[in-house]
Amino acid sequence: MPLLDFIDRSIADDDAAEAANLNYWAYWMGALREPQPDDAFMADRGLTGWDPATLLRGLVQGFHESPGYVDLYAHSMWALLTAHTWLPQASPAVARALAERIARILDDGLISARARRELGAVHYVLRDHQH
Repeated sequence: MPLLDFIDRSIADDDAAEAANLNYWAYWMGALREPQPDDAFMADRGLTGWDPATLLRGLVQGFHESPGYVDLYAHSMWALLTAHTWLPQASPAVARALAERIARILDDGLISARARRELGAVHYVLRDHQH
């Protein structure tokens, strides 16, 4: 489980690493507002250079298409929704689709304890914002 070890040892509980992870995802998912000449943008702990709703849509899409990376997607979505608690209200259709997907994954039970914990927290936030 190298990916889970990477999350546990290199990202989790390290604010700079959490920010770098989200900034990189934002770059990868096309959520950055400006082109980047180098990787210095990854050090932005304020998470100001990209659109959180675009990143959420990209992560949700990737989460559906990349089941082998559930741990990384779960952690990244958890971190994003922790940083931007308003996202479910800004993107209700995306939030609904994600809540449904998470419910199925949690029911299957074939995920790591970390992913279960983080997806459970994400599901709670999403459910709390549904009308």
